[in-house]
Amino acid sequence: MPMFRSIRNAIQSVYCIRDQFPKYMSELLFEEEAMGALFAVRFRYVIGFALIASAIANVSNIETIWGHLVNFIAIAVYFTNTFIHLHILKKKESKWKTKYDYISLLVDNVLITMTILNWYWIKGDGNPNFLVKTPLMIFYLLPLSLCLFQYRFSLVVFSFVCFLISYYGFIAVALHDPDAIVSLDWHSYVLGDEIILLDALVSKPVIYLILVFAISYAIFRSLRMLLKFAASETQKTTLSRYFSPDLVSEIVSDPEVLGKGKRQKVTVLFSDIRGFTQFSELLDPEELSIFLTEFRRRMVRVIFQNKGSLDKFIGDAVMVTFGTPMPSEIFGEDSLNAVNAAKLMLEELKNWNEERKTLGQVEIKIGIGIHSGEVFCGSIGSEERMEYTVIGDTVNTASRIESACKTIGSPLLISEAVWNEIGKPNDWVKNEGILLPGREQKINLYSYQNEV
Repeated sequence: MPMFRSIRNAIQSVYCIRDQFPKYMSELLFEEEAMGALFAVRFRYVIGFALIASAIANVSNIETIWGHLVNFIAIAVYFTNTFIHLHILKKKESKWKTKYDYISLLVDNVLITMTILNWYWIKGDGNPNFLVKTPLMIFYLLPLSLCLFQYRFSLVVFSFVCFLISYYGFIAVALHDPDAIVSLDWHSYVLGDEIILLDALVSKPVIYLILVFAISYAIFRSLRMLLKFAASETQKTTLSRYFSPDLVSEIVSDPEVLGKGKRQKVTVLFSDIRGFTQFSELLDPEELSIFLTEFRRRMVRVIFQNKGSLDKFIGDAVMVTFGTPMPSEIFGEDSLNAVNAAKLMLEELKNWNEERKTLGQVEIKIGIGIHSGEVFCGSIGSEERMEYTVIGDTVNTASRIESACKTIGSPLLISEAVWNEIGKPNDWVKNEGILLPGREQKINLYSYQNEV
């Protein structure tokens, strides 16, 4: 039936959630389970002292030496089992670590069963219904609750099965005894020595079953939250390589924004190292790698400070966008951020060159070109490899403006569109009628007067 199939699938999804964990997370989860088991065993000492207090409080109800012996021997066995379990868990490597969890649960349930039988022999007056109605039945919740400290559904199920075996064993003993009184009178059931069989067969097991599902679902929720948190952190780590921290938070809150291809206005910045080919020939591969890593680290830090998004590295070149994936609602803010980032890139480069001079290393020069206009942005590529990027004439123009830095002799050039958007400032020199490669119409470019 569809209903039972859906229930089965839901249960299966809960109990198979571990299969979704990558290897490194499974190892972390195993470590957390070990810590949880250690905490649970230590907490057993608290329960043990509570059991001692309960036993002492009921000393007056026990008239026989045998009754005292069984009661306190059970407590002694409980502490011995706890001590052994703790000793096994403290070992760095032991094949008994996970196995003894089940042995410990079994011992706990057996001790509870023996305690109930002991009180039946002491105070049951020969009526086997005592076994079914005893308030000591609630003690079976203790080993069940300890399973919550670990993230293992199997322990919860095992503890529940142990309870069912003991409980239905008590009912079987009660029904087999001819002195057992089966009734339908609720008053005699609660306050007398009679038993309503149907209620005894169903009520307590159902309540315990509900608790089993509740504990299992609590474990499931914890594991699912852990899985989602890990996925979110992994996504943040990946995104932080390309987007500023502020943008990462916005993207994580709306992941679909990267998958939605759309046309929008964007400011594009291109940067390139001057004479890099000749410079790289003087370095061995390891030195070149160290140089590029340090250069990129310094530039990207400044870019992210100004809400830029790293589109890609192309050798020694850097392509950056401002206004992706979401453009600013304030007119000209994206272009202003791009220009500020470019100025700080030149400032950062000046500081680095001073450090390089003290080490006897050559000075580095870069060119930066910025243009603003409409582009198509979104995830582009095959199913095996997708890349979030921007494409369009604006991108090509920004790249060619950067190339024009060589001919004009300026480390920073912006298009007239960008100059207009940042408020037409006076500290820029206008270069009229510049024909960029691959373009038919000439454009005006602006170079920064206070060049670093």
